[in-house]
Amino acid sequence: MPIQNDHEIQQLYDLSQKLEQAANQAKNNADTEEIQQVQQQLREVQDKIQDARGKALNGSGTSTEPLFDAQLRVEECQHQMERALVNLNAQQDNVQP
Repeated sequence: MPIQNDHEIQQLYDLSQKLEQAANQAKNNADTEEIQQVQQQLREVQDKIQDARGKALNGSGTSTEPLFDAQLRVEECQHQMERALVNLNAQQDNVQP
């Protein structure tokens, strides 16, 4: 998907915000399956953001700041999801039947 204009960059930025909200909801729900689904979506969006940043840096003339912000948001969400999974798995291991 070649990044040709600010509209496409804005779409990725908006998507990163929606995924941040989904990540928070999954974490609050303490649902490992939901967390894993959000993690997969975050990985896919991160790949798109990195691709877009590369294209924007190669002379498209568009600002990469929204992409940088989106990438930071996605990376932080990924770390939060990983911590949530570790915590949930630890709680399940500590549960006595």
